[in-house]
Amino acid sequence: MDYFLFMNKFLNVILFSLSSVIAYAQQGDYFLSQYAPSEERIDYFNFGMAQDPKGIIYFASKGGVIEFDGRNWDLIATPGPAFSITSLGDEVFVGCHHGFGKLIIGQENSRIYQSLSQNQTDAEEIFSCLSSKDKILFANAHSVFVLAPGSGKVDKINAKGEVTFTGLLAITGNTYVKSNSGLLKIENGKLVAATFPWADNLDVEFSASLTSPNLTFIGCAGGRFFLASTSGLREINVADHDIILHNGPISAAWVSEDLVAIGTLRGGVIFINPQTGVTQEITNFYKGLPDNEVFSLLVDRNSGLWVAHDYGFTRIAPFLPFKSFSHYSGLEGNLLCAKTFNEKIYVGTTIGLFSLERREITENVPSFQETLSEKGEEKTKKGVFSFLKRDKKEPANSTNRSIKRLFKFVDYEYKRVEGIEGKVTQLLESDEELLAAGIFGLYSVKDGKAIEIMQTPVRSVFQSKALGQLLASTMEDEIKSYAKGLKGWQESHLLDTLNEYVSYIFEDKLENIWLCGRTNIIKVETVDGKISAVENVPYVNPSLDESVGLAYGSEVYIATGGNFNRYSIRDSIFKKYDSLPGPKKYFASAGYFWFHDGHHWRTVDPRIQATLKLEWLSLFPNIRFVAPAGNESLWIITASNELYKFSGGKAPTNQNSYPLFLRTVRSQQNRFSTTRSIKVSQSENTLSFEFIQPDYLGMRAVEYRYRVKGLSDDWTIWASANNIVNFSYLPTGNYKVDVQTRDLAGKVTNADQVKFEVEPPYWQQSWFYLLEVIFFGSMVYLSMSLSSGNKKYRILSQLLSLLTVIMLIQLAQTIVASQLSIKASPVTEFFIQVGIALLVLPMENYLRKFMFRKGQPSNPTK
Repeated sequence: MDYFLFMNKFLNVILFSLSSVIAYAQQGDYFLSQYAPSEERIDYFNFGMAQDPKGIIYFASKGGVIEFDGRNWDLIATPGPAFSITSLGDEVFVGCHHGFGKLIIGQENSRIYQSLSQNQTDAEEIFSCLSSKDKILFANAHSVFVLAPGSGKVDKINAKGEVTFTGLLAITGNTYVKSNSGLLKIENGKLVAATFPWADNLDVEFSASLTSPNLTFIGCAGGRFFLASTSGLREINVADHDIILHNGPISAAWVSEDLVAIGTLRGGVIFINPQTGVTQEITNFYKGLPDNEVFSLLVDRNSGLWVAHDYGFTRIAPFLPFKSFSHYSGLEGNLLCAKTFNEKIYVGTTIGLFSLERREITENVPSFQETLSEKGEEKTKKGVFSFLKRDKKEPANSTNRSIKRLFKFVDYEYKRVEGIEGKVTQLLESDEELLAAGIFGLYSVKDGKAIEIMQTPVRSVFQSKALGQLLASTMEDEIKSYAKGLKGWQESHLLDTLNEYVSYIFEDKLENIWLCGRTNIIKVETVDGKISAVENVPYVNPSLDESVGLAYGSEVYIATGGNFNRYSIRDSIFKKYDSLPGPKKYFASAGYFWFHDGHHWRTVDPRIQATLKLEWLSLFPNIRFVAPAGNESLWIITASNELYKFSGGKAPTNQNSYPLFLRTVRSQQNRFSTTRSIKVSQSENTLSFEFIQPDYLGMRAVEYRYRVKGLSDDWTIWASANNIVNFSYLPTGNYKVDVQTRDLAGKVTNADQVKFEVEPPYWQQSWFYLLEVIFFGSMVYLSMSLSSGNKKYRILSQLLSLLTVIMLIQLAQTIVASQLSIKASPVTEFFIQVGIALLVLPMENYLRKFMFRKGQPSNPTK
């Protein structure tokens, strides 16, 4: 095998193994969210990212600038590909193939590109830009353009001689230009030699700045990394230098003061502590990142790291209270349950039972240094690890093959527990022993092997403290009981006479055992460890749903058929309990009960609710499994087959909320500006307001509600889809739209009130009726003048007079109705119109008599 190909594969194995070790030490992998626009016109290839104060993220791509607000994707056209992007204050600036500019709000209330380089004929291929203090700098291979955003003035700094620029860097508040002749500093509008205390002629490749404190992380050629401050440089002793170097570091971003992300060409993202150089986490293909080639990095205002790659965008959240345990190798099947036992993680799947095991691997790693002669020049390649470097240089035209060295590393992988074949639906601890139950039966797990207790498929199993025995409901509708003796678990036949469908078993504080069925529940009373009575308690509203229950204090609750039921001791029945909202979904395990009320995950015990911060579980649209994991943690399995360990105590308390704002106002024909007063015609039929509060945790992390004053003073329910306010028809009048959001922590944010007016069509407006009155009045005057001298025009005059009276009445009704501004049912409006007509009736009689007299000939005898 080719040596370099072998070493590349070997280092990938090492990288995966190292990431496994780190992830386990940190209690799982970082939480990842995947984003990808579905529109074919949007290209994923990305050159840079920026975020504005509203929280909207912009991506510089081949097709232009991609805009994303957490829900909507849009593509902003630019003059050629957008090569670089940055932000300053409320504005976003872009460097393109043809010039540079900024994003502004266009006529249709959407962002468009505005050029700022019309007078710069050589502003082509702007591949780098950055904001520095109150200036924006754009660079191509031969010039740096310095823009003052306030005035729009552009100053240009040209390269001298054969100097070629390769990029812009910000280091400790100062701006530098990378070039083929080294690093140059921009000072007072000129290029000067870099005076920073550089060591060993460092070839700086990238940098990332932290504003408070004023630190800059610098990546140099050869995989050397430094921390720069105003006092100088300090080299970071990176623990995994060779692995980072092998994977090609190309960019960096500060996640926090103690965490820097390094983007690579071949190894995904490597997180290190910049103070100590210790690797904290490696996020790559094996850990859920779709691609190991990183295009660019961005840290948002909530310390989430955005990674652009060939399959879209991934947000890595190091500080969320969720850690993933589903990306270790060896895990097979759909995940069904999980449990921590003796500090080891066990996962039950549709295939069998798996445990996460530590393993030590010893490899004979060949150390290799090859020298080749090309056109008389000597070319050397370094060894992979620093401790394998050789000081002796080999002569030209020679090849030296392999000195093997022993290399040890630690890896973690899932291993299958022998003896269990099929679905594992339940894991429980009994007498310091792990038990696994499912369609294969019931087994005890010891030292990676399963020991059979029973082979009959099991629905549910429970350890009864009152009886000191195991109770198992089988898929043959039997209740088996087992006691542990010197020879292991032996069947005790306590409840053999019961033949019932039982989906869940639990015990209350009075040592009553409850067997939950579909139409009824069986109450088993015990005294001094023996069964004293068995009672069948029917449900008031039985259903075919699986029922579960719990004992909280002295009360017993059952969840079935979408309702809570509480046991009435006096009546010996379960009655519907309305003090808790009906559960949309629920789980019960290890004596705990979790349910979703349509908005959040909750539990009956408010102390547990507050301690575990269950509101964070709303990030997931569908959870398949919840169970305690110890130390105020939970095991969670989602519909996407991900296993997370949730630690409520580690949930961040200072998540920054982005502002809530009106994004668009649309009708069928028009798109209205959100910054001006909104007036729409009633003839436009439909109207839609879209509000957005950017959120990148999950679609269900923010809920919306609204009310429309003028239609109703009542708020809608909280729902994630209520960010869009649609109207299919609105009567004429003035309206006010209020919108609120509620985040995971219950924080409510209000949007600025939006006022709009629905105008009637022009033929129903007062000015149109007035024109009609003037027109017909003129015709009446003309006809009366004609009829006074000629009898044949009298009928025409009377007809025109009648039409004029009708128009006057309609004008009066319109004016009165607009002043009253009454909104009611059609029947009520009819009576209002009748009332208005009666009010103007005297005026109508007067006008009719007046016009009739005017229409009579002046001398009737003629």
